[in-house]
Amino acid sequence: MATIGKDAAGAEAGTDLQAIVSDIASLKHDLAALAGHLKTGVSAAAADGARSAAGQIGEEATHVYQTLAAQGERSATAITHYVKEQPAMSLLIAFAAGFLGSRLLSR
Repeated sequence: MATIGKDAAGAEAGTDLQAIVSDIASLKHDLAALAGHLKTGVSAAAADGARSAAGQIGEEATHVYQTLAAQGERSATAITHYVKEQPAMSLLIAFAAGFLGSRLLSR
């Protein structure tokens, strides 16, 4: 009777061992699937982040361009007003700038 108890205990231990091995294999498979999903999720999130950053950069570039264009227009208006107010001084400044430019470029 003692041997029958040992055989039953050994069979039960073998069945438990088989169940543990099966559970470990299942866990490996599930972890591999989870890692695959994480990689896909991370790359999708990175792509979304890159698109968002590109959109923000584009908006900032547009804003900077519009600001510079408005500032350039104001400067041109101010210069035009100055030339109309003082044409002789403007001509003298233009001549001096041209003279200095020719001297610097001739070297």
